[in-house]
Amino acid sequence: MAKEPSAWDKNQEGKHKIIIEKFFSRKLKSALKRSKNPLQVGDDIATILEKSDKEVVKIVTPRAIRKWASERTLKKWQRIINDPRMLMELRIIGKSIANTMRPLAGNNFALWITKILNTYFEDTKLPLKAIMKGKIKAELSRKFRVKIKGQQENRDYKPDIDIILVRSDLNEKAVAIISSKTTLAERVMQTISWSRFLKSKTSSMKKIKIYLVTAWDTFEMGTNRERVQELDGVYVCNKEVSEYGKIKRFSKIGEELKRLCC
Repeated sequence: MAKEPSAWDKNQEGKHKIIIEKFFSRKLKSALKRSKNPLQVGDDIATILEKSDKEVVKIVTPRAIRKWASERTLKKWQRIINDPRMLMELRIIGKSIANTMRPLAGNNFALWITKILNTYFEDTKLPLKAIMKGKIKAELSRKFRVKIKGQQENRDYKPDIDIILVRSDLNEKAVAIISSKTTLAERVMQTISWSRFLKSKTSSMKKIKIYLVTAWDTFEMGTNRERVQELDGVYVCNKEVSEYGKIKRFSKIGEELKRLCC
């Protein structure tokens, strides 16, 4: 079945993205304003994201309907069960909503962690800066990329870099890499593998710390509880975390970051 022309254009899509960005920015700004310690906001990220879910749905659902529903059916959703075409469109809309919301939390999670850390660095005068993009990240990604020759093809393994911590007083020298994941289902072994790789290389690479920051997991049980002990630190943005070894509540990352400046 051919789809009719969409009532949603690129201009509207651009505006929608701005609305989403502003929404998450307001949520973080409000949380930072209420807290005296920006790192403690990190402990609440899982809760903030969870409480934001209904508001996000209200933003993305109209966009999905305008984008995927035909003009003929826009005002007929109450008849969806009896309209095969609308039933088909509902499946597309549902998929669109799911695909839109899934990366929102992940992308904004890394952005929130970056903003929280930079606020903390400014407040404490630590000579550190958290960055998510730019020349430094591109150079590290290129430098740490590994090519493995197989029998049939060459595979290119890219490093798991979401956030880089640099020393602002040392010509922005990279001192740590943060892998930010809302859940550990998101390739946690990739982070561990890259930690092993760096520790097996030259002394300059060995000095780069590898941290994992996650939102939902509380590490009460499971194999990941032991696996992540290989990393230099695991910080959880959830007050229900079961602290163990290197697994700690996010607000405790401050003491570790101070050691990067020694």
